[in-house]
Amino acid sequence: MPTRKRIRISEYQLSLIWQQLLGRELTTEEGDQLKMMYPGRLNNDNGPDFRDAVVVNNSNLVKGDVEIHIKSSDWHNHGHHCDPEYNSVILHVVAQHDANSATLTKSGKSVPVACLPHELWYQTYLIPYYQLPCFQTAKHKDKQNLWKLLDIAGEERFRRKATIFQDSLQQENGGQVLLQRMMRALGYSKNSEPFEELARRAPLNFIEKVKPAGDLSLKQAWLLGMAGLLPCQRKGGEFCGGNGVRELEQIWRSVGKEAESMSENDWHLAHVYPNNSPVRRIVAQSYLLQRYCRGGLLKGVLQLVRKAPMIAGYRLLEEGLIVLADGYWQDHFDFNVQSRTRKSALLGRGKAAEMAVNVVLPFAFSYGEMAGEPGLREKAIELYRCYPKLAENEITHHMARQLCLDTSALTACRQQGLIHIFRSYCREGDCARCPLAD
Repeated sequence: MPTRKRIRISEYQLSLIWQQLLGRELTTEEGDQLKMMYPGRLNNDNGPDFRDAVVVNNSNLVKGDVEIHIKSSDWHNHGHHCDPEYNSVILHVVAQHDANSATLTKSGKSVPVACLPHELWYQTYLIPYYQLPCFQTAKHKDKQNLWKLLDIAGEERFRRKATIFQDSLQQENGGQVLLQRMMRALGYSKNSEPFEELARRAPLNFIEKVKPAGDLSLKQAWLLGMAGLLPCQRKGGEFCGGNGVRELEQIWRSVGKEAESMSENDWHLAHVYPNNSPVRRIVAQSYLLQRYCRGGLLKGVLQLVRKAPMIAGYRLLEEGLIVLADGYWQDHFDFNVQSRTRKSALLGRGKAAEMAVNVVLPFAFSYGEMAGEPGLREKAIELYRCYPKLAENEITHHMARQLCLDTSALTACRQQGLIHIFRSYCREGDCARCPLAD
C-alpha cells in the first residue's frame, strides 16, 4: 500500500527536469544559492549523469559534472564516494535528501546537494534546453549562414591546435611532438594521458635508433614493456601464451633492465571498449613506427600530406594510418583475452580519420609554418576544409541534438566547429558571446 512519503519519480524524469532549469535559482541543502547556467551533456558512459555542466554558486562560476539520484543516500549506496570518476562532480541533484552524512568524493571534496522542489515533479515535461538561445537554431536560422558559422568555428579550432603544435615544436623535435600527439589520440579520453606519458618514456629518437631498425618485435617489446603492460609485469606475473608473446617478454628482459617503466595501475583497463584496449593501440603504434622506419615517422607522415590529392585526398591519409591486424592480434583484445570473432584492424578507418583531422593535418600546418614551407601549410588546411564527416562522438551528437541539425550536411570541419562552440561557450556558460546565439 503506497504511502504519502513514497517517491513517485524516476531518475530519468529528474534528469529531464534538471535540463529545464536554465537560469533558475536553487537553494542547496547547505543553504547556498545556485543558478544553473548550462545543464551539461547527458553521459551514456560510466560516471556522472551529466558532463560539463556550469552553475553559479555565490557569484562564482563553477564547472564540472552533475549526478542525479532519487535519494541523496544513493551516492554512498552506489559507491560513488570510492570512485575517482566522480571526483569532478560539482552538484548532487536529488528528489529527497535522506543522507545523514555529506556527499563526499574519493578525493575528499564535499559536493553540495540540491533537492528539487516537489512542485517541479508534476510539471509538463518540456523539451530539454528549451531556454538556451541556440536551441533548435537550425529550424529558424538560414542554413547557409549556419554552415558558414560552423566552418569558421571549425577553422578556429584547427588553428588553435596548430598553435599548440607550434609551441611544442619550439621545445621538442618534430618527430617527438608528432609521436606524442598520435599516441595521445590513440588513448581516447580515458587513456590519453598515459599514452602521452608512454611517448615521453619511449622517445622516438631512441626507438628509431635501436638496431635492427626493422625489428617489429623489438618495437612492440619496448613500447609494451615501458607501458608496464606485458604479462610478466601485471598482476599474477604469469602467462600461458604462444611463442610470439614469450619472445616479447624475453626481449624486454634483455633490453629493459634499467628502464623506468610505467605500471599497470597507470592505465584504465576496465570499462574500455575492447577494440580500444591500450594494448591493442600500443601494438598499432608499433606497426606505424615499423611502416615508416626507413625515413622516420616524421618524414613518412608529412609525405602523406604532401602526396595527398585535393580531391578525395583523405583516402590516402587514412590508408597511411590504418593498421590491419595479423597473427595473435587478429583474435585478441589483450594478452589472454580472446575475441569470439577475428578483428580486421588494430587501427581502423574511423580512428585513422580522427587522427588525420585532429593530429596529422594541424601538425603539418604548423610544421610548414615553422619550416618555411607554405605549400605544406596551405595543403594541410585545404585538405582539412574538404575532409568528409567523421563518425559522431558524444559532443557532436549532443550539439547536433541541441541545435536540431541535419547531420548529413556536416563535414569534419563543421563537426570540429561544434566541438569548438561547445568547449568555448556552452561549457563556459557563455551564451552571450556564442556566434550561434545571435
